[in-house]
Amino acid sequence: MDAGQAVELIKSRLSLREVVSRYVALKPAGRGRWKGLCPFHQEKTPSFYVDEEKGLFYCFGCKAGGDLFAFVQRAEGLDFPEALERLAEEAGVELPRRKAPERRRELLEVLALAQTYFLEHLHAHPEALAYLRKRGLTEESVARFGLGYAPPKGDGLVAFLARHGVAPEEGVRAGVLAERQGRFVDRLRHRITFPIKDAFGRVVAFTGRALGEDGPKYLNTPETPLFRKQEVLFAYPEARPALREGRAIVVEGLFDAIALHQLGFPETVAVLGSGLSEGQALLLKKAGVLEVYLAFDADEAGQKATLQSLNLELAPRFLFYAVRLPAKDPGELLLHPEGRALFQKALEEALPEVAFRFEEASRGLDLSRPEHKRKVLEALTPRMLTPEPFDPVAERLKALVVERLGLSPKSLEDYLASLRTRGRPAPPPPPPPLTPGNKTLLLELDAIALLLSAPEERFLELVDYVETQVWPPEGSFLGEFLALARKEPRRDHLRRTLSQREEGGRLFERLLLAPRGEDPRLQEKLDHTLARLREAYLQERLAKVKAALAQNPDPPTLERLLKEYQEIRVAIEAERRLYKRRPPPSGWST
Repeated sequence: MDAGQAVELIKSRLSLREVVSRYVALKPAGRGRWKGLCPFHQEKTPSFYVDEEKGLFYCFGCKAGGDLFAFVQRAEGLDFPEALERLAEEAGVELPRRKAPERRRELLEVLALAQTYFLEHLHAHPEALAYLRKRGLTEESVARFGLGYAPPKGDGLVAFLARHGVAPEEGVRAGVLAERQGRFVDRLRHRITFPIKDAFGRVVAFTGRALGEDGPKYLNTPETPLFRKQEVLFAYPEARPALREGRAIVVEGLFDAIALHQLGFPETVAVLGSGLSEGQALLLKKAGVLEVYLAFDADEAGQKATLQSLNLELAPRFLFYAVRLPAKDPGELLLHPEGRALFQKALEEALPEVAFRFEEASRGLDLSRPEHKRKVLEALTPRMLTPEPFDPVAERLKALVVERLGLSPKSLEDYLASLRTRGRPAPPPPPPPLTPGNKTLLLELDAIALLLSAPEERFLELVDYVETQVWPPEGSFLGEFLALARKEPRRDHLRRTLSQREEGGRLFERLLLAPRGEDPRLQEKLDHTLARLREAYLQERLAKVKAALAQNPDPPTLERLLKEYQEIRVAIEAERRLYKRRPPPSGWST
């Protein structure tokens, strides 16, 4: 019995509803469906559904979705091999011991080899070492955080991995190699490398800082089954002993985190994005952190990142402070003779969350003017309209609003009560505009959902049909899915792989809403979606041609582009006539 057969056997023996019921109080919500409060985010109205017949769960609020294994992974913080082992034991299924955890271990081994390669080249390239010394880093800090160097050669790591028996495809899966026009190349080149580690101290990804002018200044390796940047904090393993004392300092830059460790602040970690995420906040909570000092860069983006972090679902679990940096970023303090003292002073003078919120809301406003007072009040209202019976931040914010805006406590409470009565708490942010890029992605996801809903015996036939009908461009999400489906056609495996991707949320929504059993109109729905998808691909090509025309090309190129422009326009009109001939099949919208 292989791993795929073991997965199916476990699903046949364990009820998804019964497993989920250990974490969520479920109530019937139609034939074969149950609903409850989502265990993965805070909510007051149930938006979490379980469909026993389809073997899927999905939350319409936070977009978490997947099968039995995906649920246990999320609920228990396990990886797939660990969830497989736990559920196999419960179901009485014997696993093929050597194969179940193999993929994860292989990726870790590839990343460990890549780290060895980068470390070897750091000491062989004086330019890289000189750059680190210029930034003020000591040899001890460089060694402790495992900084390395990716040389400019395009296939150095490819050859290094090959000498150690690693196929280039494995390097691509681990994120350290890329495939370009049929060739495998190093993803990071001429960059200082920062190993990104998980909570157990294992290298799961890399960030590269460019030493030249080519490409972005910082480049992350892509997300993999091992690495999701929203769930990892740089320097977390090194900081964890200090975090247990209850305080965390959170910065934006990887150099910033190393600099503060070197200055004597070992409780420092760095985000891998534009602010603290829910997953990263959960890591801090698990480490026993009570106070979080947000020391983001002293620019507008840094202040926005601070506010974003304060609005997390987990934010009420911490006491937050906003650090006013005495320099552009903490890394600059490493070169200042009084750097440690300056940052210590900034920590002592850090603004509590309430003061920071008020300061940001009133920035540039004249509080002697009634209309400016109203702007501040409206900006702070969402945080004061808390559902919690006693929220210390909300209560302190109300007191500050009363003091600074000259309101009476009763008038403020009456104002907030009127909003609650009218059911007008802070409105949700508007959805992002539907740009051509994300419109195409949504259509690709709809096509994938239809394929995954098809009868098993037709799955590969329809995979081939889709590819011949739309010719997905290189690098497209649909093209990636079709390649995965041909390599491993098990749909549970494909769903599990996609559930780890950011794009997976809408896909599971479509799967949950799809009809049960065989859909007699599947082919019609698929053809309608593919016509719209072909149009979307053509629109993207048209945009590229327009951009080329705007560059004032020479006459031969101009003639070719104009001809291509007309051909694409004709093709777009043909696709529109095809799908507008009749409306979308009932119950289907794209």
